[in-house]
Amino acid sequence: MIRNSLIAILAIAVALLGYEYSELSKELDRQVQALSDTREKAERDLQALREKLTNEDRARQAAEKDAKAVSAKLAEEQAEHEKADEAVKSANERLSQIQNALANAEQTARDTREALTKAQQDKEKAEQAAKEATEALAKVKGPHRQAGS
Repeated sequence: MIRNSLIAILAIAVALLGYEYSELSKELDRQVQALSDTREKAERDLQALREKLTNEDRARQAAEKDAKAVSAKLAEEQAEHEKADEAVKSANERLSQIQNALANAEQTARDTREALTKAQQDKEKAEQAAKEATEALAKVKGPHRQAGS
């Protein structure tokens, strides 16, 4: 009977150990599953981060390419602006020369008009003097003619 009692106690102990083992095994399976889920989530997150980094790198490269294009366009526009400024400066200098030439021509025209007016006045004075001289000569010759007749 002791033997049967011992066997019964051992059977109960084995059953308890089996139950404990079963519970530990279930808990271990849950932890393994949680760890596996966490690992899968970490891999998905890592893949998403890699994709995001790749996309950001592409966006950065596109932005750099756009920046280079904008910089080249800006340099081209700056060169065109400088050429335009130089053309405006040259045109302004030419305009100044033309204005000076015009002012000189206007002054020459005024001087010529004044000289022409003075020449006209001198001509009129000369004609008047010639007329007066002719009249004076006629007066002087007139009494001599009468005296000689």
